[in-house]
Amino acid sequence: MSIFWILTFVPTFVFNLALIVGVFGLIVAAVAGRVPFIAQYKLPIQLLAFALTIVAVFFQGALAYKHSVAVEVAELKLKLKNAEVKSMQTNTEIVEKIVSDTQIIREKGQTITEYVDREVVKYNERCILPTEVINAHNMAATLKLDEAATEEKPK
Repeated sequence: MSIFWILTFVPTFVFNLALIVGVFGLIVAAVAGRVPFIAQYKLPIQLLAFALTIVAVFFQGALAYKHSVAVEVAELKLKLKNAEVKSMQTNTEIVEKIVSDTQIIREKGQTITEYVDREVVKYNERCILPTEVINAHNMAATLKLDEAATEEKPK
């Protein structure tokens, strides 16, 4: 069971005041031993002042811990926000690189296609291939395999 919920309801000055009263009570108890009519209350005043001082110091520490945690959370939120911005910038750079790489690949593919169209024509006139091989190649390139099945008829 946590008693730190008290920190949300009780103002901070109450714990400061309790610490001051506790320390003042300890001083009064030390001096009370010398005053004859207060000397009989010395022990209860000491115990009460000591308990109040201990509780006040405990809650002062709890307040300090709560404050330090709040500061750390704020710093982490700032770091997270910066990381998100950096992530978006990195994602943008990656997309731009992919687009430029895709464009380069298309340009190289176009260059290769132009080279093949230009150079293969020279050798095509000298190379004699059967029509069936050319048709099979063309059908495989265009994935028209059903035409190949219909063209192959047993004789």
